Amino acid sequence: MGFFSFLNGNKNETESGHNSAPAQETKKVCIDMSKENLNKVLINMSKDNKIDMTKHTARVAVAMDYSGSMSDEFREGKVQDVITRLLPIALRFDDNKELECWLFSNGEERLEVITEKNYENYVDKVMLKARMGMGGTEYAPVLTSMVHHYKDIEPSTIPAFIMFITDGDNWDKEKTNDIIRELSAYNIFVQFVGIGNDNFKYLKSLDDMKGRENDNTGFISVKDIAKLDDEQLYTELLRQYKDWLANK
Repeated sequence: MGFFSFLNGNKNETESGHNSAPAQETKKVCIDMSKENLNKVLINMSKDNKIDMTKHTARVAVAMDYSGSMSDEFREGKVQDVITRLLPIALRFDDNKELECWLFSNGEERLEVITEKNYENYVDKVMLKARMGMGGTEYAPVLTSMVHHYKDIEPSTIPAFIMFITDGDNWDKEKTNDIIRELSAYNIFVQFVGIGNDNFKYLKSLDDMKGRENDNTGFISVKDIAKLDDEQLYTELLRQYKDWLANK
């Protein structure tokens, strides 16, 4: 899938294609460069004076599709690269500098938080050792778990920003509609990221969903994100979230 192929683009390599630094050092350079590029995006997004994103605080989470169609992306290390790219958002916004993480297929599983201390090899050490197996695609169970976590277990006035990554539409549309309407009453925003070649008819339809207190979801489709640099990626991930913050 094209979504993941861009993620090696800012690693130091020699002209022969070999890494010019040990693997651990190269990963460090990657995440540090992403931090710098995120900072540029936040400065640019704050120029309209609606929301100062450079000083923004949020609880940040990722929900990662663990359905069978994602198996190659997990095995080949592509999901690990995604985690490395998403982590800087949590390091910047979250007071604890933690990226909370859930897997989902037909069910859901909350995993240990991702930090700058454990992100390397997180997929192999944590995700691929999850209790749940790869199955179909249902959104409602994981969204319900996340709402329960942020509303009941760890209630806060600080908004929650959820990046929800999936490669296909869900089987449980009515249940998902219900939970999206429910979470619109809370301080939670879900940025859906559709990857690959699916047309994502359901996710596109959320713009017209009735019965919500506010438009609490965003959607981007990234068939081939290899052409996006860091600044484009972070802008797309945060643009609709910023609008929600300004209008809620």
